[in-house]
Amino acid sequence: MNRPPAQLRLARIRELVTSATPIRQIATDREGLHIEIDGMDASDAESISTVFQACPASNRELLLKHVEIPADLIRMIDAAAKLDRRRRTEIERLQMELEARGGRPAKNYAAECAMKCSEPAFKAFMEARHALARPLTDDRVAARVRSVLAISSRTELNTSNEAAARWREMVKDFDAWRKR
Repeated sequence: MNRPPAQLRLARIRELVTSATPIRQIATDREGLHIEIDGMDASDAESISTVFQACPASNRELLLKHVEIPADLIRMIDAAAKLDRRRRTEIERLQMELEARGGRPAKNYAAECAMKCSEPAFKAFMEARHALARPLTDDRVAARVRSVLAISSRTELNTSNEAAARWREMVKDFDAWRKR
């Protein structure tokens, strides 16, 4: 069975939880607990479920908190995602700081370069700014990038701070060119 991606499942659960009608009250009698919500007339309560006396305590609590528990879990997921974004940003900042002090390049610039070399916009940039001859194939773009950056292999972008700095300048130039 193919499950939708986690992000889509979470969005569906979030929508379901936020659209659920809140519990108005929990009534009790000899049968058990009756979960009630507002009826059609706001002055009337409508029973949507009965939790019988024989229901184990843990199950009873899950049934009575059927909206609160997933809402709490969603808030925890959101908080964890926010914390993760902050930590990733801080890690990237520290990596860039380390690189600026002469440490290893902060990103996998070789992979970034390989991806850029296949982008049509980057190919057009290389043709316009760096005299890349047609046809604009990925291999021709990669060869021209190596020539312009004065490197023999893209792996140097990950091992040489100077090559990484030249690559970052090329990317800045590309971004500026694209915005023109």
